[in-house]
Amino acid sequence: MSATSVSVLVPLIGRSVELPDTLESIEHYLQATGFEFDVRVLDKRDGEYGAMLRRGVSEAKGSVVVVVDAGLPYPVSVIGDAVAMIESGAADVVFPHSGSNALLRWLLVDLLPDPALHLKAFSADAARLLVGETKLAGAGVDLEIAYLANKYGFRSAAAELPLSKRRLQAPHSDILTAIKIRLIDRRNGYRAARRCPVCFSSEVWSWAQIPGNVVRSCGRCKCKYLNRFEEEEGGLPVRRVLRAHSAPSDPLDETMHAKTAREKTSSRRLAALRRHTGARARVLEIGVRDGSFGAAAAREFEYVGIDRAPAAARAARAKGLEVYCSALSSFVNTGPSFDAVTLHHVLENMADPHDALARIKDLLKPGGVLMLTTFDTEGLLFLMTERKWMAQAFRTHRILYSRSAMIELLEHSGFEILAIGPDFEYRDHRFVRHMVSARWPSFARVALPLLKLMPDPLVISSGSIRIVAKRRAGAPMDLRAIRSIEPTHAR
Repeated sequence: MSATSVSVLVPLIGRSVELPDTLESIEHYLQATGFEFDVRVLDKRDGEYGAMLRRGVSEAKGSVVVVVDAGLPYPVSVIGDAVAMIESGAADVVFPHSGSNALLRWLLVDLLPDPALHLKAFSADAARLLVGETKLAGAGVDLEIAYLANKYGFRSAAAELPLSKRRLQAPHSDILTAIKIRLIDRRNGYRAARRCPVCFSSEVWSWAQIPGNVVRSCGRCKCKYLNRFEEEEGGLPVRRVLRAHSAPSDPLDETMHAKTAREKTSSRRLAALRRHTGARARVLEIGVRDGSFGAAAAREFEYVGIDRAPAAARAARAKGLEVYCSALSSFVNTGPSFDAVTLHHVLENMADPHDALARIKDLLKPGGVLMLTTFDTEGLLFLMTERKWMAQAFRTHRILYSRSAMIELLEHSGFEILAIGPDFEYRDHRFVRHMVSARWPSFARVALPLLKLMPDPLVISSGSIRIVAKRRAGAPMDLRAIRSIEPTHAR
């Protein structure tokens, strides 16, 4: 394993009478850490601070780029801490945080650099993009970098500095600089951010940071999605899995709910599907989970299911259902077209909803019904708890949709909305006790005794909606062409 390579940039800003001592301290510390490093002094021959920084980053060779103050008003060990944060993947950009000036934070972003310090650390990719995209020349470059880090979805973190070694934070007086940054962005002076995967809008913003990823928010369609998706196994074969199914170990998995709760939820969904399909219809379920819906649907419909997870496929096959272990992209229908397709909290796990809906439409006969359930980012319950439980919501999901985005997405994919409303699910008392104790511990003392007086299982809302749509006849709108008009992926 090769050693970490660090490029240290020392811009000469203001008085730098202690520069020899600074260089000696940095070199002595980095030699002790075992890093491969190079130190470059940026002088005023390159121009103002912004030009110095752009020139230095363009010539930096390290996997981590660190900018330090010439006077080094903080312990030299801060460099090692910043490099560790970058190398561990905890952040892509690190700088001392300034908590002052609420107006400036409102104009730009919440996490702003300390105006008294030039200390910054970047991963190599972040340094090349963020510093290379800056347009300003003076000290406003630091604000510009913080703004662009949020725009392009890089993880930002605050460097922890000892209070005794820290300079007093000066209030930001350059509000005009912040306005200039917003005007440059409005005139498309910066490279456009990666487009929203739902509506292809470039009005996207970093909304929250979760472990290992960034949650992006689209200002147009109100969807939330991960900045980086894991690689999909697109070549999964279609196969029948007949081995015995082992019990799941995740206490929050739906298969761990009481059997009565699962059956009642499935019966509720089946009743909604029955209103839009005829007797003995051919039904495909994408994502069979524990097979409870399939077991209920197979009694009156010709049922077929697919699921990417071998464990879920085994559980459904053990119930005598026709289930294939396959992704939607790999599934080939060898029988007649389906009268109905159902997805229960599955579309959120697909990286390309347009491709998924196009494949579903190909599987449906004209006039066939699509029934799906998904979370609603415009719902009151989601808005009340979203920030606190964002990491949990994206534990398995990639995209969370809004009601308006789902309607637009389905209509553009060749579907006609038949019904839309809340999706209620049954949950046993054990699950409700765990949820209340974990999310609202102060409320649990009052709620848990009252829970004993309520029926078991209990019907609750998880903030989801149920949409029933009908396939329209005719050729679908080619939205892939819209996506390829302009290459706007910044990273």
